Amino acid sequence: MVKISDNYITSLIAMLQNVYMINKIATTDYDASNEAEPFIKSIYIKNTSEANDIYKHKSTLADGYKLLKDILVGKNDISILTMQKYALNIILIQKNINKISDLKNMIGKKIDNYQDNSMMTTNLNDLIAYSEDIYKEYIGIIRPRVIISGKKEYLDKNSSLIRALLLSGIRASFLWDYHGGSKWHLMFRRKEILTKCDSFFI
Repeated sequence: MVKISDNYITSLIAMLQNVYMINKIATTDYDASNEAEPFIKSIYIKNTSEANDIYKHKSTLADGYKLLKDILVGKNDISILTMQKYALNIILIQKNINKISDLKNMIGKKIDNYQDNSMMTTNLNDLIAYSEDIYKEYIGIIRPRVIISGKKEYLDKNSSLIRALLLSGIRASFLWDYHGGSKWHLMFRRKEILTKCDSFFI
């Protein structure tokens, strides 16, 4: 049986943190740039599979942590159900990427190209734009698509960041999968995950 490890919990919460930010900037006039930065940059960290090395500051995961607990205890507010749907779609996309021959490698090469290009910078706006391009080129064609609900003015304003955060969420889903994650655990191992969550910020 898969161990519910720190890496397991951290990567799962990171995925949900991305989902939380997507929902917030789609429905409110909120600037999430500072909060989003470590998650966008996480897309380009490929030299480790340790979630704690990728998501170094637990304080940046607080909203994802709360969302996970709300999901596990069965809260059914519309916003929670919406974010849960986004997360399940991200997991499905991640699984489908693995099923499409060479797609994961193509995405990996695109990420490597950014890292290897000395003309590129780590400027956040550049990373968001590049991440959006990866999402549109390689992931936007995959079904099921993640349809984001919100106010049109916020969806239009934040479309690039939303796509970049979706890519970041998929990256976290790959990491969760690597550490044994399964959507079925969210149904059948809730108590065990909740127990691990209770010690997350200690």
